[in-house]
Amino acid sequence: MVTCSMIIGLIFTPVGWVLLLAATVTPQWREFPQRPGYSLDLFFYDGLWETCREVTTLNTPECKPLPEEIAVSWWIQLQRAIAIISVVMGALSYLAAHLGVRWWGDAPNHNLIGTSGVFISFWGAIYVCIVSCRAYLILAAVRDPNVDIQDKFRVGTCLYLGWLGGSIQVASGVVLMCNFSCQGKCFIRQDSGPYEADY
Repeated sequence: MVTCSMIIGLIFTPVGWVLLLAATVTPQWREFPQRPGYSLDLFFYDGLWETCREVTTLNTPECKPLPEEIAVSWWIQLQRAIAIISVVMGALSYLAAHLGVRWWGDAPNHNLIGTSGVFISFWGAIYVCIVSCRAYLILAAVRDPNVDIQDKFRVGTCLYLGWLGGSIQVASGVVLMCNFSCQGKCFIRQDSGPYEADY
């Protein structure tokens, strides 16, 4: 029998997954509108894969891959790896949850659903951690007086998508974890018949 927690988890998990996918592929992890030394209608932004600039009056972005010295840095490589693994594992865990529900039968595999929820929550939390670290570095550069004003980027839209998507993944995973089967260990059955007591 399909429970309410299964339905809620299976509805909200793909919502979070789509947000994480969008955050991963969209180059707006940091932004800089009206950058000093440049035309006021230029909007600079970059992400894990590309760096872009856009003429806001024309809506014509020009994007190119991240510079080689940045792209090969361990920090960017780590962010890319975690983002990709989180998205892939989230999708696989979601499919496993569907297999656990067993829409074609009457007896869901509660432990498979619960285990899927663990992985969904875990990778959602990992994604939240990586975007939080990126946001911390951006804000630290803003506060650092030694950083040139032209390099003081702002937190980009994709980080907010990452926070929201990761949080939804964590919450929906927790809901799916509620389906773990107790296998008779959660409750102690007591005989409801008459009993004797010594007074």
